[in-house]
Amino acid sequence: MAFLDTINNKNLLSTYKLIIQTGTHELLEFPERKESLSNDWREENGTETDLELVRFKDKEVNLNCIFIVSNDTEYWNCYNAFFAEITKPGLQNLFIEDHSKTYQVSYKKTSGFKKASKRLKNVPKVAVKFTLTLDVKS
Repeated sequence: MAFLDTINNKNLLSTYKLIIQTGTHELLEFPERKESLSNDWREENGTETDLELVRFKDKEVNLNCIFIVSNDTEYWNCYNAFFAEITKPGLQNLFIEDHSKTYQVSYKKTSGFKKASKRLKNVPKVAVKFTLTLDVKS
């Protein structure tokens, strides 16, 4: 698990108390190819496809994340700061330390927010898990 992941050069853990737990493997997948121009000539067998200009679709990835903070006030401060950063206009730079790579991403949605019903064992922390869905520019 890497703790040097950043968004726009801001460390996710130290700045937002956020850790990406799983899902970064989706970033490694090669993007889907866009359909090429083709023509099904009536007087010829098969289809003629133009394969000279290959282009790719953007990817959608789901990252399982967790905020780990000291109290509810810190949670809301980190929550608001992180979502202000990830939803800024334009593409954001998400650096994943495990990949040694920066991805250009845009916010799409979140889902599955779940606050730990009990405090973490022997640690006075608040933990909130959620799924962050991003579009990744090809």
